[in-house]
Amino acid sequence: MKKTMPRVHFVALVCTLGIACGADERQCYPGDFIACVCEDRRAGYAQCDVGGSAYGACAFCGTTPGLAQSGGGEGGEGGEGGAALLPFMAECEADEECETGLCFFFPAKGSYCSHSCETAGDCELPSPGCNGMGVCKAP
Repeated sequence: MKKTMPRVHFVALVCTLGIACGADERQCYPGDFIACVCEDRRAGYAQCDVGGSAYGACAFCGTTPGLAQSGGGEGGEGGEGGAALLPFMAECEADEECETGLCFFFPAKGSYCSHSCETAGDCELPSPGCNGMGVCKAP
């Protein structure tokens, strides 16, 4: 009788060698956004390219991708010469810094400006949806 390597051991060996085990070469997910700081020091977002190889330049400065900007002039400047409020999903340290009024700490990612939600549809880009605590997830 011919001895053969059990199938489970073969699969484990192939995975250990890094061959064909679904190794994903992407650096990011196409179309996803990450928060960044623009050249003018405003909060912005960088978008992952279509191939998932890298995030592009920091863009969407002072805006949130996917949201229609509301009226009210240029906006962004708070009070008498105050600093601009941070947009949705920008990194933050305190609620007062955020347009949304909520700087939420995500244990795996840090603190981001977010807002409450009940369903994934309540969370605009770049958030991937609503978490179990009723807050839009960080990208």
